[in-house]
Amino acid sequence: MQRLLRDQQLLQATLHMRQHAVPESPFGASLDLAVPDHAGGLFLRGWLRDPLGLVGSLTLVGPHGEQPLPSATLLRFPRPDLVKEFAAAPHGGAECQAGFALHLPDGAARPAAQFRLRLGLTTGDQMTLVAPPGLLHPQAARDAILGAIAPAHATATLIAQAIAPPVERLHALVMAGRGTPEVIRMGHPPRTPIASLIVPLYRNLRFLRHQLGAFARDPDLEKAELIYVLDSPEQRDEVEHLLRGMHRLYRLPLTLVVQPRNHGYGAACHAGAAEARAPVLVLLNSDVVPAARGWLAPMLAALKRQRKLAAVGPKLLFEDGSLQHAGLYFLRMQGEAEWFNDHYFKGYPRHWPAAQVARRVPGITGAAFCVRAEAWKAVGGISTDYVIGDYEDPDLCLRLRAAGGEIGYVPQAELFHFERQSIRDHGGYARSLASTYNRTLHHRRWAPEIAALMARQVRAERH
Repeated sequence: MQRLLRDQQLLQATLHMRQHAVPESPFGASLDLAVPDHAGGLFLRGWLRDPLGLVGSLTLVGPHGEQPLPSATLLRFPRPDLVKEFAAAPHGGAECQAGFALHLPDGAARPAAQFRLRLGLTTGDQMTLVAPPGLLHPQAARDAILGAIAPAHATATLIAQAIAPPVERLHALVMAGRGTPEVIRMGHPPRTPIASLIVPLYRNLRFLRHQLGAFARDPDLEKAELIYVLDSPEQRDEVEHLLRGMHRLYRLPLTLVVQPRNHGYGAACHAGAAEARAPVLVLLNSDVVPAARGWLAPMLAALKRQRKLAAVGPKLLFEDGSLQHAGLYFLRMQGEAEWFNDHYFKGYPRHWPAAQVARRVPGITGAAFCVRAEAWKAVGGISTDYVIGDYEDPDLCLRLRAAGGEIGYVPQAELFHFERQSIRDHGGYARSLASTYNRTLHHRRWAPEIAALMARQVRAERH
């Protein structure tokens, strides 16, 4: 009875306040996000500060009913900002794991724009908090969920149970809603091109002039077709003006494909491949610039000599001339269950002897990916299941392998890769869980095959 009287006195001034983050308050809570996944489910993120144990129950309230949220179902994560904010609170601060998130597979069976969180207190009183409107376009909803938790705080359990299910549903809707790109042709490409170069563009155009200038000075490129795919349609006029100027300057035929929305790297590659006519596709990042003329011929020659090869990749260099890529392989970091990607001899000198040897490799990077068009079509092209742009390249390598092909490294082809520059302006990637989600998806899809592949690779390298 004495505690009940104390609790009622503490709560008397707070029950009718909509501000729930006051340090002087004996508890605090927030429902920051309540985002439907457009397939009947609901993603929730919020936080709870309850140093005195005043909150006895949590209930999600929507326009079509109520659902209790037992404490055990809340997946907790750190909120250092709250720990700092409430450090001097008179009734006690916030626990380190103050944040919570969860996905309710049937939490929004009927569309609802807004949800509330009702806190049942040990005194018998109640307090209701209102989430911001959450009925968003699938792409905005997907990005909001991916940005809901700092990557450093997202555990494997949280990704698997709270993040991946709604993101997978929403991303499928985003990809299904792709519109028809606009195609702009400048000049007349060769009648029978030897290769189709496909370059996705997203916001960062810093290297475009350098890349096009290098292409224009290479006689081999006169026999290839060049396709740029703009994945940031708000730049359409700027990019068309720039490319038309470069076309007039160099007399280099160009095709510009303008996506109706930003759909990510995989969708951009598909849009470019749909316009390609050559027997070989070369996927190139916009931040890749040839180190010298003649880089395309060695890769085409390797494909011609070795019919088993479905795709080959070049040597890629950092700006200082050191090695960035000499083939891709998979590894497990210490203490990590998932497979990561890495590049052979990364950071080594440009002419490191082992990197001068053409060989079969587990995979190659999508920054410069030379693939037979027939092999691309046989596996359905690059996967669009990954968000924005990461892990599609090893996924494609593994699918080409599953179809019976091999992957090769061709050191005679050298290009500079100003790593990560082509995606650096995408805030939805750099500050979100997109890469973590992609890695989890990739691991779930390919872990047994990767383990077997790397075991064979290790045995081959020992001999």
